[in-house]
Amino acid sequence: MLQNPSERKAVNRIWCYSLIGMFLAVSLGSSCALTSSRRTPVVNVVRGFAPSVVNIQTEQVLDLRLHPDWGRYGEELDAFFRDYFGNYYSGGTVTLQSLGSGVILNSSGIIVTNAHVVQRATSIYVVLSDGTTLESELAGLSTEDDLAIIRVRLPHPVREMNYAAIEDVMIGETVIAIGNPLGLENSVTTGVISGIDRSFSSPQCGYECSGLLQTDASINPGNSGGALFNLDGELLGINLAVVQGAQNIGFAIPVSRVQRLLKTIR
Repeated sequence: MLQNPSERKAVNRIWCYSLIGMFLAVSLGSSCALTSSRRTPVVNVVRGFAPSVVNIQTEQVLDLRLHPDWGRYGEELDAFFRDYFGNYYSGGTVTLQSLGSGVILNSSGIIVTNAHVVQRATSIYVVLSDGTTLESELAGLSTEDDLAIIRVRLPHPVREMNYAAIEDVMIGETVIAIGNPLGLENSVTTGVISGIDRSFSSPQCGYECSGLLQTDASINPGNSGGALFNLDGELLGINLAVVQGAQNIGFAIPVSRVQRLLKTIR
């Protein structure tokens, strides 16, 4: 037993330092876990905004009976189309289906996509990240910019989209493309801004698209209408297309044109 007061103080001091040491060890361990190097800016952006990127499914019903030669060759054509289109064909009409992507901009159900994804559609359906399917309506269209605005009634609020300042875009900065290539929901690719103010001609557009952002982030069929983000989680543009026959040359429509189209529907 320690009788000397100074000895008691020394022991108490040792116990105090030991407790402080254990506390710091636990705290530092927790801090290291929270700041894991795996939690990159890319991961943060994907976690925050991937649910705002949706799958768009369209249907276009063509009435082949309106063709002037249907009266003469209708019987032969009817048999041919029934064999060729199968269940998509019925009584002179054929239903064409296509896939694309879109970006929910706010809780009002405003969604931006490419014009070539929806402009000829008879019906437009939006599939949310949780699998919910909603019918939508066309609210605005700019064939010149290959942009379209559609509207749905959302079952729950969503995160408000932030817009990047296009004049501040830096060549070489990291970007994140999120879309639904080949129907694979919320697929993520990364790359950099390879160029600005690019022009691109495509049969999908039917005209020359200009003033585009160029990126080496992978963009595949079905990505059209998806989002291109910067590392701050700001929407930079809407993915448009990739150059066929080339590697890692993709294009996106600057978000400034989305903002311009939005002003026409409010």
